[in-house]
Amino acid sequence: MFCKKCRFPIEAEDLFCRRCGVETPAGKDAKVLVKQKLRRSRGDQRVAGVCGGVARYLRQDPKVVRALWAGASVLPPFPGLFAYGVCWAVMPKETKKAKSSQAPREVVETKSLRG
Repeated sequence: MFCKKCRFPIEAEDLFCRRCGVETPAGKDAKVLVKQKLRRSRGDQRVAGVCGGVARYLRQDPKVVRALWAGASVLPPFPGLFAYGVCWAVMPKETKKAKSSQAPREVVETKSLRG
C-alpha cells in the first residue's frame, strides 16, 4: 500500500504516512475506537520508537507528538527527557514486522509490444 500524496510505502494499519503526515485510509476508517496496547514503534522510530508508539496509540501524527515531546524536553527541569527514558525502559517493543524490502509491491500491468 502506498501513500496517495507522496507514494511512500505504508502499512495497512498505519494511520498517517510516515513521510508526509497525510491521514491514510486506515486513519479515516478509525472512527470506532479499537482497544490498542501502548508499544514502542518499530516502523516509525527515530531513537527508540517511543514517540511513534505514543502517536499510534493516540491516533495522532508522529511529527506532532515528536514536536510536543521535544518542547517538553527543553523546558527545565526537563520532564520530557525523564519521561522518554521511563517510557523507553517500560514500554514493550512492537512485534516484529516484515522488512520494507519484503513489503508487497504494486503490480503494474503492461501491454505486450508484440501485437
